[in-house]
Amino acid sequence: MASETVLMEREEQLARVRAWLASPQPAVGQVILLEGTVGAGKTEFLREVAQCAHAAEAILLNAVCSSEERDLPFGALSQLFDSPALPVELRRRISPVLRGLMLSTRAESMHEAVERNRAEILYDLFLPVTELAATTPVVVCVDDIDHMDVPSQQSLLYLVRRLSSAPLLMVLTELAESSGTHSPFHAELLRHASVVSVRLAPLSPQAVRTLIDRRLGAGAARELSDAFIAYSGGNPRLLGALIHDERLGGEVRQQGYGRALLNCLHRSQPDTLRVARAMAVYGDEASSEELGALVDADTGTVERALRTMTEAGLLRDGRFRHGLAARTVLDDLPAADRVQLHHRAARLLYNQGAAVADAAHHLAEAGQVPEPWALRVLLEASSEALLHGAVQRALRYLNSAQGACTNERDRWAIRARLAQAEWQLNPSASLRHLLALTEAVRSDQLDPHETMLLVRQLLWLHRTQEAADILSLLRKRAARLPSAGIVPPPDTPKQSADLQDMEVWLACTYPPLAGRVQSGPVTTGPEGAPATRGRAFWLQSIGALSGGLVRRRSGEMQEWASHVLGQLDLNHNAPWAEEATLLALMSLVYSGRLSDAANRCRSLDERRNGRPSPMWQGILDAADAEIRLRRGDLREAVKRGVSALEHVSVQGWGTAAGLPLGTLILAHTRMGEFDEATALVTRGIPDEMFQSRYGLHYLYARGHYYLAMNRTRAALGDFLSCGELMGKWGMDLPGIVPWRTSAAEAWLLQGNRDQAKRLVKDQLALPGPEDTVSRALALRLMAVFSSPGQRPRLLSEAADILEADGRAYELARTLSDLGRAHHALGKHRRARVIIRRAWRVAHLCHAEPLCKELLPDTSGEAGPAEDEERTTAVASLTNSERRIASMAVMGYTNREIAEKLFITPSTVEQHLTRVYRKLAVKNRQSLPGYLRSESG
Repeated sequence: MASETVLMEREEQLARVRAWLASPQPAVGQVILLEGTVGAGKTEFLREVAQCAHAAEAILLNAVCSSEERDLPFGALSQLFDSPALPVELRRRISPVLRGLMLSTRAESMHEAVERNRAEILYDLFLPVTELAATTPVVVCVDDIDHMDVPSQQSLLYLVRRLSSAPLLMVLTELAESSGTHSPFHAELLRHASVVSVRLAPLSPQAVRTLIDRRLGAGAARELSDAFIAYSGGNPRLLGALIHDERLGGEVRQQGYGRALLNCLHRSQPDTLRVARAMAVYGDEASSEELGALVDADTGTVERALRTMTEAGLLRDGRFRHGLAARTVLDDLPAADRVQLHHRAARLLYNQGAAVADAAHHLAEAGQVPEPWALRVLLEASSEALLHGAVQRALRYLNSAQGACTNERDRWAIRARLAQAEWQLNPSASLRHLLALTEAVRSDQLDPHETMLLVRQLLWLHRTQEAADILSLLRKRAARLPSAGIVPPPDTPKQSADLQDMEVWLACTYPPLAGRVQSGPVTTGPEGAPATRGRAFWLQSIGALSGGLVRRRSGEMQEWASHVLGQLDLNHNAPWAEEATLLALMSLVYSGRLSDAANRCRSLDERRNGRPSPMWQGILDAADAEIRLRRGDLREAVKRGVSALEHVSVQGWGTAAGLPLGTLILAHTRMGEFDEATALVTRGIPDEMFQSRYGLHYLYARGHYYLAMNRTRAALGDFLSCGELMGKWGMDLPGIVPWRTSAAEAWLLQGNRDQAKRLVKDQLALPGPEDTVSRALALRLMAVFSSPGQRPRLLSEAADILEADGRAYELARTLSDLGRAHHALGKHRRARVIIRRAWRVAHLCHAEPLCKELLPDTSGEAGPAEDEERTTAVASLTNSERRIASMAVMGYTNREIAEKLFITPSTVEQHLTRVYRKLAVKNRQSLPGYLRSESG
């Protein structure tokens, strides 16, 4: 019989028990057989029966059966008759009989023992109990009779058959079988009229709400019922655990809900537990056939186990009801069983042709799997994970692959991949792998492309000697193979291809280590690059970008930079890609295309999905910081520079630390944050940094810090060191660092006008249309050596160039000099206007020292004269013009303004043209900063 809820069944049967106990003299005995799924409340029901028996002063005989004691003959009977509730005299009569029965079964089968000792069982065991029941109520409770030993089962059947004359109450519980079949013992029980069979069903949704209301209150019932119904499936044990977890803190806990689930599984049939463990390992999508393969069982057995768990409320639609369930089952899984299940799962997935990542996950969990296919799967999955930036997952696969590797060359290849993976998280952490790999190179056990990548990583981590030794080996091998008539393997780099690209890169980035670089044009443009973005593409890109710098072919360099950054996918990672990206962005910076570089950085940020690795984020932040520094956005330059060093430490940056450190030192210095700049200048840096292009950025920034500290001699030394290195390396490009104009400033501060003038003239004599900014810097200083009447012309030309190129900080300095030049000519009104404009530009840059130099009495707020100027300027603009002008000042492009205001770009351009005319400025860079607040 089945009712709607366990609550109703329990109350009904307890009422039956109380009625029987309250009867003055029951004429016949009765059996209540309670069936239920795991967690349905059978054991709890027996506890309540025991309470009723104690209340009625009945004698309670109790036994709990378990699978561990199933083979112990008469074990259940021994528990029943060991009850302290039995009179002492009765226990003395029964104990020897029971001991004899247990000893007699050692030499014969259990059925034979019961048949042979039937008389003793009936008259020496049960007759005293039935005689006692004639005067005192006797209640016999047996929990989990499906685990009862056979002799005890047969003996209880004798007692059941005599309940017509023996007024006993028996309450038996058993686990409901999902298959619907029952044991012979169960079938025999149901034949007797005195047996009442009750099936406990899961709690209905309404019963769940009632129970929550009763234990937690009406508010909790309204808020939690739906979730608790879904998580418990009406299973009283799971529901009780959820309620208890809610009382302890409101979160589903592994110690509560998880432990209750495990209790249900461990009290189920062994096959049920095995299938549950296989589900936890394989995942929710496992079919019956797959689960059967994992636990070595037929489909019927698996489906019965799934039905059992579903009926018990543990599963819904073949899945665990809560994410905590699978984790709990996995944690409970013995280590040996876990390894075996993961191994079987990996093999099953591999044989099915599943995605390598799925099989690799199980291989990594299983640990060492010494099978050839396992190594292939782990390596392929690690490459795929690295490609998509899943570095931690790649490390797990590679560490497992090491245990499955039996070949020396494969072992070194795995070590190289481990170095590459750890590099993405922290380059310093990969050094132990890199140093070990140098031995593989000497023994010719490492792939040539991996060897070239090793050179780059060693140089980055300032291991110059090791890198030089490997370079020497690479060059010798590349030169020896053709001359000896040996056909090189397909992946061997040749002097005319990969190795040549690397040589050009060395000449650009680590010039002292560069070998002979072939002259002549780049062999192919971006349109001839490999279609796939593998190492061949990135190496060729690096060679072309480096060649553009070394050979001073800015057109080729810019073309390749745009192509590389357009092809880049931050959601996929590849060796050399990060180097190519940094070089491409810096190439645009060096050639003066700051707007293009800034747009590329923003585009890369928008195109990525998820968060890139620390190394990738550090590189993008460092490049963006340098771009913002050169545009005069000093505060944002500091923010991005700090972020670069947070993602990758100074130690991790190695020789390349000169780039973010140089940016931060110069930005802090220009903002007047000298304590922060001093902290950066005084920290230790590797000497090898000054043998790389990155060291130029650091020297240049430190020189300007020394100028700000009035240490002109030290500053001059740094600027001249830049010039000496750049000349020796054949990279005397002002776009990298304009050392001549900075050194000229230092000479002027020391009073040596001749040396300063020579450097300025040399700067102006440098050819190239891309050197517009360096020309503007030189024009500004050339005004110092010119007559007062010529200075405004030179400074105006310089200001126009700087304004057109978006160099706000240098523009402020040039306008400052222009204002003074007009003042010297007696044009005081004009001078005041220009000085105030210079102050506004410096203020937007947050260049506080320059602001104080320009207007010492200005605290940052506009004075009366500027208030009047602002009021007049704003009043001359229409509302639309003010709105568009304010967005232009904030850095929005014409297209972006058009999209936000739902107008065409040409309309934006027309409005800005009128704004320029009314405010007497030439372009958006000249718009007053106070227009930022005029967006309404």
